[in-house]
Amino acid sequence: MATIKYIAGVDISFFPGTDDACAALVILSFPDLKVVCEVSCHTTLTLPYIPTFLAFREIPALLPLFDMIPREFYPQVVLVDGNGELHPRGFGIASHLGVVTQLPTIGVAKTFLNVDGLTKRSVRALVQEKKAHTRTSDGGGPQSVVALKLQGQSSKVWGMAMCSEGTENPIYVSIGNMISLSKAVDVVLQCSLFRVPEPIRQADLRSRSIVRTWEKHGVDTSLKACRVHRHNANP
Repeated sequence: MATIKYIAGVDISFFPGTDDACAALVILSFPDLKVVCEVSCHTTLTLPYIPTFLAFREIPALLPLFDMIPREFYPQVVLVDGNGELHPRGFGIASHLGVVTQLPTIGVAKTFLNVDGLTKRSVRALVQEKKAHTRTSDGGGPQSVVALKLQGQSSKVWGMAMCSEGTENPIYVSIGNMISLSKAVDVVLQCSLFRVPEPIRQADLRSRSIVRTWEKHGVDTSLKACRVHRHNANP
């Protein structure tokens, strides 16, 4: 994978109770994590939400954003709010997006999908056990992040559960496309100012803010309103 200069996060926020939404892609410089560009678009999702088939509902809304990225800010890796290989079919939304865009992608999920004998309950228990063991081994000192390899009954490693000190809920990191798990974990660690990595967190914050603005002032949904906003940064 090429040296990372820019890193992107994607997310979709919905108008309450509807399939109208704002799809957002935020690009940050790396490793200093300054927002340099954001791309957003009004969209209407046409397929229903079906668990484990999220890609088919959301990928059509995300793809136009990549065509709008200014060339000078095109990212070398994309963080996706969802699973990559850590998926019952081994191919979640992060993998799907990576293949169709031909970009390295990383899946970062907040919800665990049971797979290969691994369950949400068992994984959370193992994470808490490892956190307690690590504190004991280090004389009770705080640990910034505890990482647990997610190895299933088949011996396949599906991803990593990562839990920062002071939080109870892990995030689940997995390979999306064109990246190794060790590199994916390293990138996520470098992007983690809070529980959720900054590229995804910024995409979520900005898409939610845009939806609130549209709700307040109105948006002509027939226009498929799109925008690109460059921030003050040197490319």
